[in-house]
Amino acid sequence: MDKELLQEARKYVYDYLAEHLPPEYVFHDYDHAEETAEIAGLLAKKAQLGKEEGFLLQLAAWFHDTGYTDGPDGHEQRSTAVARQFLEGKRVSEGQIQRVEKLILSTQHDKVPDSIAERMLHDANYSFLGRKRFERRGQLLRLEEEKISGERYTSLEWNRKLLDLQLSTKFHTIWAQEEFSSRRNKNIAGHKETLAKARKATIRKQTGKDFGRGVDTIYRVTLRNHINLSSIADGKANMIISINTLVLSILITAASAGISLSQLTLGENLKFVVPVFILMLTSLTAISFAVFSAMPKVSGQEFTEEDVREHRVSLLYFGNFLKIPKAEFVDYLRGLKEDQAVLYDDLSRDLYNLGLVLQKKYRLLTYAYRVFVGGLALSFIAFLLTFLLL
Repeated sequence: MDKELLQEARKYVYDYLAEHLPPEYVFHDYDHAEETAEIAGLLAKKAQLGKEEGFLLQLAAWFHDTGYTDGPDGHEQRSTAVARQFLEGKRVSEGQIQRVEKLILSTQHDKVPDSIAERMLHDANYSFLGRKRFERRGQLLRLEEEKISGERYTSLEWNRKLLDLQLSTKFHTIWAQEEFSSRRNKNIAGHKETLAKARKATIRKQTGKDFGRGVDTIYRVTLRNHINLSSIADGKANMIISINTLVLSILITAASAGISLSQLTLGENLKFVVPVFILMLTSLTAISFAVFSAMPKVSGQEFTEEDVREHRVSLLYFGNFLKIPKAEFVDYLRGLKEDQAVLYDDLSRDLYNLGLVLQKKYRLLTYAYRVFVGGLALSFIAFLLTFLLL
């Protein structure tokens, strides 16, 4: 009778989970229930548990996670309701139903198992920690948690979480220890190696080592290009300054030699005043824009200690780090060496700020060249009209 009821319970759990369990639950599924019931029966046999008690233990093992159909929170209470519905339909006595419910409730996370049956159910529930297929089950648990919570774990984060589970979970019965402790210790040792590899992989990913130093090369080349563009802008600004300074010098010298205002009352030279004035104004304006473009400026943004702690400002630029004491700057750089992700974020901020400086330089330089070319054209037109009309 007991075996027949267990077979019926098995089929009932299979059908119930197939109908109600969401597809994202790839760990707490029928396979987990079957494995837990199988191990519970094995432990009961090893401990020579009473026939009735072993029977109720296996029933509890089959139903202990059926409440996951409505989520992980409070699933134990829902599991007892599913078990009661089935057992009442099979005319199981109220006392036995209550004992099954008590066993299921003993699997709550903060519950310390008391009776020998409760300890066996706990050990059966966590037996995957001491089995060869631990890695595969661990990956299924990761997929399930990521899908349910909506969070994505890095390999390093998940391996730390899984190692914490291994170290914080112990087997409460001597029979489970004999069966699973040796393999559990091997799994822990192997998982520590996996964690070390995940840590190295994370560091390699943060520093760009997995890309053949590609990330370092990107920053190096881009920063060098920005510096070269800045030098080119300064060179073009110097060219505008030199040319227009020469033009201004010639015009001023010529004016002081023969085109003084005292001679321009109604004389012949009056017709040259407008084009000369336009050319002088053009040269002066172009020089002004070029000087503003090439003018060195120590700029920096206003920030607080919280901005530095939250990495909202980069202190790699001297206009920023000169606002803090030397000791704080040294501590800041030490922190960058320990956190590669923040280091690259600071380099990105510096790269962006250099881009803003270049934008300003080239905008002013564009104004200078446009004024220079436009002024030359306007002066030529003025000279041409002067000769043709006057």
